[in-house]
Amino acid sequence: MTVVIGVGNDFRRDDGAGPAVLEALQGRVRATLAVTDGEPARLIGLWAGADLAIVVDAVCAEPPVPGRIHDLGAETAALAACSVTGHALGLADAVALGLAVGHMPARLRVLAIEGLDFGFGHGLSPGVAAAVTAVADRLAVALAPGGEEPAESIAGHPRRQKDHSS
Repeated sequence: MTVVIGVGNDFRRDDGAGPAVLEALQGRVRATLAVTDGEPARLIGLWAGADLAIVVDAVCAEPPVPGRIHDLGAETAALAACSVTGHALGLADAVALGLAVGHMPARLRVLAIEGLDFGFGHGLSPGVAAAVTAVADRLAVALAPGGEEPAESIAGHPRRQKDHSS
């Protein structure tokens, strides 16, 4: 069983990226789709027993590159630990708790989309909206009925990003 989980709140602008990806996937994939606010117990309940769980979440970064996509595994999910919705616990806590209680999927992938605006209101910033489309399209291909589960990176980048390493 494959489950795709969109984490976020579409009343907090770019935090709605995860739910937006799930909305774009409706009827396009052979997977269970679920949206949650990211509370660890709810995440664990959604992914427990899955062969593959793909979590799509918005993250904040410094400096931000709105729309940059990070494809992370369970071992690097803590990189998406920056909470943008005001809840004290996040994805890294869910992974730690899931490991502690033995309720993890066989494989976990986290597609973290960097956001810019996490204020109150509807609507994604342009870079995040482009990333939502790119992630949804790639997941739709990878999880299409009759398709094979993705073994390699799903995310890619919606557009070439400026290198901030220097």
